[in-house]
This record gives sequence, C-alpha cells and structure tokens, in this order.
Amino acid sequence: MSLSQVRLAQSLLVGSLVIGTLGCGVSSSKTIPLPAANQSDGSESANVSLSSAWDGIAGAKTKLRGDDVVVIDLREVAESDLDEAVKLLSNTGTVSELFLPDAAWTDGMVLRLASLPNLKRLRIYGKAFDDAKARTISGLPGLIAVTFQDTSVTDEGASVLAELNEVQDISLMNSPVTDKVLESISTLPKLTRLKLRGTKITGEAFDPISKLPLKDLELAETDFGPEGMPAIANIAGLEKINLWLTKIDNESLKAFEGKTSLTVLNIDNCPAITEEAIPVIVSLPHLKLLHLGKTSVAPEALPQLKPLQELETLFVTNLGLEKDQAKELEAMFPNLKRFEF
Repeated sequence: MSLSQVRLAQSLLVGSLVIGTLGCGVSSSKTIPLPAANQSDGSESANVSLSSAWDGIAGAKTKLRGDDVVVIDLREVAESDLDEAVKLLSNTGTVSELFLPDAAWTDGMVLRLASLPNLKRLRIYGKAFDDAKARTISGLPGLIAVTFQDTSVTDEGASVLAELNEVQDISLMNSPVTDKVLESISTLPKLTRLKLRGTKITGEAFDPISKLPLKDLELAETDFGPEGMPAIANIAGLEKINLWLTKIDNESLKAFEGKTSLTVLNIDNCPAITEEAIPVIVSLPHLKLLHLGKTSVAPEALPQLKPLQELETLFVTNLGLEKDQAKELEAMFPNLKRFEF
C-alpha cells in the first residue's frame, strides 16, 4: 500500500466512523457519552470523556498523561467486546502506545491505526497474528517500537520491519523467526533495542547483526551458540546483552574481552561457563549488572571478580556459595544495590 493510498484511506475512515453506545463488559448496556464532534482534541472535557469511556470497556487498561489517554492495553478485553474497544480507539487520537491481542487485528485495522497521529509504539500478541497481517504494518511508517510476541510471524512476515526506518525497538519474542530475520533489519539506522528471546535463532548466520546500532540485545532461551559471538562483539556500542539459557561457553565468551561499552552481562543458566571465564568478565570494567547464576563457576573463584568495582547488581545464585563466603563477596563491591546468592 502506497503512502498516498494510506492517507486517502485515513481521511475516508475518519469521516465515516460512527461511535455508538459502548458496552460495559458482556452483560452491561451502560451508555457512556463521548466528546462532541466539534470539540477540539485538546479540550479538557473531551479528554475526560474519553478517559471515562475507556473505564467502561471491561478489561481495558489505560495510562494517562494529564487528561490525555496515552497508553491503551486491550489484551484482557473479551473478544466479544473488542469491536467496541476498537471503535473507541479510533476516537482516541492522543494514544502513543498500544497493546493488542491477535483477535483485534481484523481487516482495516491498519487504517484505523494510521489515523492516530501520535501512535509510535505498537505491541501485538497471539498466534493468530501471522505473516499476512504483519505485512500490513508497512502502512505505519512512523512507528518507533514494534512487538510481535507469541505470534506466528516468520522471517517472511518480519521482513516488513525493514520498511520502518524510524523504528528503534523491536521484539520478536517467542515468534518463529530464525537468523535470516537479521538480514531484513540490518539496515535500520535507528535500531537500538532487539529482543529475540524464545525464537529459532542459532547464531550461525549472525554477521548482519554487527551492522546494527544496538545498545540492548536479548537472545535468552534460544539455541544461540558460539558461532554468533564474534558478530555480537563487533557491535560497537553494545551496552546490554542477555544470554540466559543459551549455548555459549568459555571460549566463545572471549570475543567480549576488553569490551568497555558493556554494562549488563547476563549468562544465567549457561552451564558451559566456568571460572575460566572470569578473566574475560573482569576485563569489562564498566559492568553494572552481572548474572552468573546456574553457571559452573566454582564458589571459591568468585573473589576474582573484585576488579568490577562499578557493579550495582550481582547474582551468584545456585553456585553453592556459603553464607560467610557470600558476606565477604558482597563486601568487595561498595556500590552494590542488589546481591543474591
């Protein structure tokens, strides 16, 4: 769909939508007044009426900024009430972040969303959201954050993300994408946060990721292995990396040696990591958070972490640390705000 087509559809949609009586849950017929058509978007009474109207949608959650409804979450709205919620959404021009269940994504949904001038963050959840539906997101080029979580979106559908040049934050958690998705998004100039948790990535084709301006990368609960570590290490400004329950080992962790940009390293539940990895870890002087839980690091080796004097959070859970050892370890880090063993 071309941008001119989207704009034409927006104008037709806005002119044709009629907001009627709102249902308060399944069993209620409560009528809630909506703002008159001639009221300005900035009118205090209009905003208050919209806020009250959203209170009448059972299961809907909202957040306000002043009197403006800026966040709407429809994930707990009954499917039978979604039509009314979507109609009300079309009248809520102040919304900037939207959480949608897959059942809400019907034909024409992208046109409704395109008519919302402030919408910047779109989060979609559920298996019924598939490649065909994902491709329609191209009609929303101004998005800066996109989530396809627990969906059926594959590499093919996720390739539409390459068209969103403003996007800064992408989450594909628990969706069946593979390493191939990285090629699609590798040219996004503003992408700083990427969540691939629970996907089908392996690290075997991770070269495209080094092209991204990422600050925050999550690869947890995947088969990500040693092959992908050099590409991650080549991301110049990477600050946060979550490798929980992946297949990395001591040798592959060496790719991070001396990477001064890292402030968060989570290698929880990576049993191939032992105390032999500590020299690499202490070469990361600006770490603020370190998670070593359920690794194979020997408790007696943990005092070797002392050079990490900027640590604020340290997890050394399930390593067999005794209370006296834990007390001595905690005392080594004067900036600690959270310590668990």
